[in-house]
Amino acid sequence: MTEDSNIYPEGSRAVLPLFYKDPILLRFEEHGDVGLAPSSNFCFAREAEAIPLCIGEFVAAMRHFPIVFSMGEQAVPLAVVGIQRRQNLFIERDGSWHANSYVPAYVRRYPFIVSETPDKARQFLAMDKASDRFVESAFAHPQSERLFDAGGKPTAIAQTALAFCQAWHVEHAKTVAFGQALAGAQVLEPYHADIRLPDGKRHQVNGFQAVNEKAFRALPAKSVAEWHAKGWLDLVALHRASLESFQNLLELNAQRASERKALA
Repeated sequence: MTEDSNIYPEGSRAVLPLFYKDPILLRFEEHGDVGLAPSSNFCFAREAEAIPLCIGEFVAAMRHFPIVFSMGEQAVPLAVVGIQRRQNLFIERDGSWHANSYVPAYVRRYPFIVSETPDKARQFLAMDKASDRFVESAFAHPQSERLFDAGGKPTAIAQTALAFCQAWHVEHAKTVAFGQALAGAQVLEPYHADIRLPDGKRHQVNGFQAVNEKAFRALPAKSVAEWHAKGWLDLVALHRASLESFQNLLELNAQRASERKALA
């Protein structure tokens, strides 16, 4: 249904994109009264260990997360947000995002997403009906904002959501091209990080890929020139530098462990 229906780490068999459970195409005839509840938290992302990134986010994201790539031919960039299964370290107990940390665009666009016609000529706004921000009737919830006006036209909030999703769609297409180029050049290799947890136990984060520096340095001159022109050499450098951010995850994990201990 969407442009990003297969962006999951290896082993996922889900058909729908990450976070989305019941996306519906918004039509005035069927959803004229639908509203959007105020944003309250990021609990929908609490169990995500990695979140898709677009290449335009690398500069901001690399300061906070390791950037790796999913297994497979598309090699989608992912921000690693957890070192243990089903635990996003950046989600606070109250559902807020960790202060002063970058929030990926993939997270910010939820619960909206774009759906396009088979010929990709037109795009339409869709929304996850399972989201706690989906309101069946805005009239019954005064704090929510309507997505259609009385005449059937999208309201400002719906237009903003569509514009954001369309911009993400464009960036995603560029990101896919970058990932495919990395895979095609055979510069990616399985990646794992050895982690020592606060209790002394060893833990390994794996199931992703990273650029092998030796293979990258051996790229043919023609490829280097092409990648330089497209800005891909800079992206590889940002990716490699971001791997140092595993230290951030270790510190956050220790903080979360202390919080749990204090509540016990």
